[in-house]
Amino acid sequence: MMFINFRAQKKGNHLSLIFPGWKPAERVAFFSPHDDDVVLGAGYLLLATLQQGGFPHIFIFCRGDAGYSKLAQKKGIVTRRRREAVQAYAELGVAEANIHFFDIPDFSLMAHLDRMSHAGKKGLFEPLLRKLRQEKFSRVVFSNGSCEHWDHTATFFLGIYTSPQAQDFILVDLGQPSPIQSYLAYSVWADFEPGEKNHDNLSADVGILASAEEEEKVQTAIRAFSSQERIIQDILARRAKRKFKGRYLELYKNYQARKPVDYQPYFRVLKKIFY
Repeated sequence: MMFINFRAQKKGNHLSLIFPGWKPAERVAFFSPHDDDVVLGAGYLLLATLQQGGFPHIFIFCRGDAGYSKLAQKKGIVTRRRREAVQAYAELGVAEANIHFFDIPDFSLMAHLDRMSHAGKKGLFEPLLRKLRQEKFSRVVFSNGSCEHWDHTATFFLGIYTSPQAQDFILVDLGQPSPIQSYLAYSVWADFEPGEKNHDNLSADVGILASAEEEEKVQTAIRAFSSQERIIQDILARRAKRKFKGRYLELYKNYQARKPVDYQPYFRVLKKIFY
């Protein structure tokens, strides 16, 4: 695999171009709104994490109960989707023990983000923090928030707003706070489109160029979701657009949680006011 940093205009074969300061044995939490989304949007990164000595875990938030294309599939769709997910991630090298199912109904994830609901029921906040702390994840990867799907947007909020709490000294009965070094978004349906007026104004800032063999491995994992056959056909056809000089491109966007304020521009104005 080849790793690309578009902002720095650099390429290389080390994962540090995607995850700054990367070291072997790091644990990476891949947040997946539905069972297939990490395969579709971050399959190369999942493979790269394994290849460079990391331990990926898959957090699947929705149960797949709305994912039937035929009425006859409705009754057993949740059990079938879970079985397909285990098979798909096994194709990419992830053990079933490292797949975490949260069992939220499809198209409902946004209502489960808080620590407590208006009805007094616990949401995902505490279970998520507990898992992040117990396993000491150093990287969090999640779906983007650009209106692809309401569950995807909810997962973006879990990634960028909830997961940073894992490193804070709060709710310490959920585990000792553990630092997270970087946050990264992937895209499932919509690509990270360049700016309309300036094609150098890229939305994504890092990416991976995978070989044809690695792309075929991801496609094999995608096909494991046989209950989604009607949707998968279109997805597989569109993946051909990723091809560049015999390799296939997957894009990501870095996020900095709680970015500190740069006071220098304000100081420069203050100097003009005072002097």
